[in-house]
Amino acid sequence: MAGSRRSGVEHERALVREAWEKGFFAIRAAGSGSGTSAYPKPDLIIFRPGGVVDVVQVKTTRKNRVRFTPRAWADEVRAARRLRALGFQVRVWLNLKILKPGRPREAMLRIDGHEEEALVVDYDAKRDLLRYKWREPQTKRHRGESRLA
Repeated sequence: MAGSRRSGVEHERALVREAWEKGFFAIRAAGSGSGTSAYPKPDLIIFRPGGVVDVVQVKTTRKNRVRFTPRAWADEVRAARRLRALGFQVRVWLNLKILKPGRPREAMLRIDGHEEEALVVDYDAKRDLLRYKWREPQTKRHRGESRLA
């Protein structure tokens, strides 16, 4: 990813603090994404009331256009499948932080239903607008827009 590793770790820690401050239980997996474990290590797991669990892949970049493949959230999807098998209600998310002068822009994009698709994200700085497209290999395309927080 184009952002520095340090800024990504700091962002993950900030998301955990934010979740705790909202009254949730959240944990961050140190060394997630390093490929050194036989077991999935999602970036974040957030436990919410009612047995709802959010499994989150966190990405930080300085680029205005970035493409992610299903490998980017493979650990999160694998962990979600196991948690669902144990009876939890699980949602898988991509938290994307775009580092820009001024304040960074951030978006949460739902992965569920797109586990095997690639994601192309374009940030229009002039309009402060995030556009994204889910792409399946040579088949249908899903488009969406989201204002950034």
